Amino acid sequence: MEPTCGVWWGASPHRGNVEPLEAAADRPLDIVYTWHGVDQHRVPTDRERTLAEEGRFVHVNIEAKRFNVQGHPAQSYSDIIAGRFDDSLRGQARRIADLGLPFFVTFDHEADAGKRYNTRGTPEEFVRAWRHIVDLYRDSGADNAVFVWNVTGWPANLDRLPGLWPGNDYVDWISWEAYNMTGCELQPRWDHVDTFEEALRPAYEWIQNEGPEHGIDPDKPVMIGEMGTVPIPGAPEATREWYSDIPEALQKYERIRAVKLWDGITAPTCDFRVLENRHATDGYLRASGDRYVNVPHQVRDAVDEAMELADKARKVNTRGVSRSR
Repeated sequence: MEPTCGVWWGASPHRGNVEPLEAAADRPLDIVYTWHGVDQHRVPTDRERTLAEEGRFVHVNIEAKRFNVQGHPAQSYSDIIAGRFDDSLRGQARRIADLGLPFFVTFDHEADAGKRYNTRGTPEEFVRAWRHIVDLYRDSGADNAVFVWNVTGWPANLDRLPGLWPGNDYVDWISWEAYNMTGCELQPRWDHVDTFEEALRPAYEWIQNEGPEHGIDPDKPVMIGEMGTVPIPGAPEATREWYSDIPEALQKYERIRAVKLWDGITAPTCDFRVLENRHATDGYLRASGDRYVNVPHQVRDAVDEAMELADKARKVNTRGVSRSR
């Protein structure tokens, strides 16, 4: 079978921080996920443009925040709808149009999440703000912008999705997350293990089975916008299998065309960095060797090299401990 799904190694977002993008310059990423505010004109940035011209995909989240103001204060949807940020949004659109390459765009990532839902405006205002931005981009010639509607995909949030749907004419891709957070201190009730498939399935089935009655086209391509597991407590083999089982799971869900790995840490016990855990690294490497997925060989080579360096460092540290005794 020819590869039909691209597993894209994406830089972690680090909300409002450009460091992941800078780090990406030295790493063979297929896609880079970056964040900008509605008040920023320079989207894509020069670095993002370079990455796109080198053959990478760039996916930006245009956040309802003012990134040019200290602290990045949140911005109401009503002000976006009223046109307060039209000048900067037109600047983004013109730069994207000038790029002339596919450029993935999301507005207000995870609008269904508890900390966002009904905080910057109502779901109806979110939809109006989304459409306002899409219309403005299109009127400015950014026909190469690919609009990605991103939600958490968490079962408890699925009933919020109909009210947040901008409409088929305003969305090109549908995206949600697939996480396992067993033992993560930020999720104290997460005492079970969700496989990659178990994490992605609820939203997938909801879109396919219930989406049409809410006007959602179930045939739109799907992106797993973030995925990963923390090291599963007491079960290192389970951590390895979580990643190594991904290709088999993907083949059951034909709408999924892309997957992004979230490679970051949010708390000491919430560490999704693949290279920080040998079992996670081994599982990722096993998955990346599967023909169904399309991980660039440069990524596999980079991971192998990183693990070799880690092994050498461990050996040096072990010899140092032995001598000190």
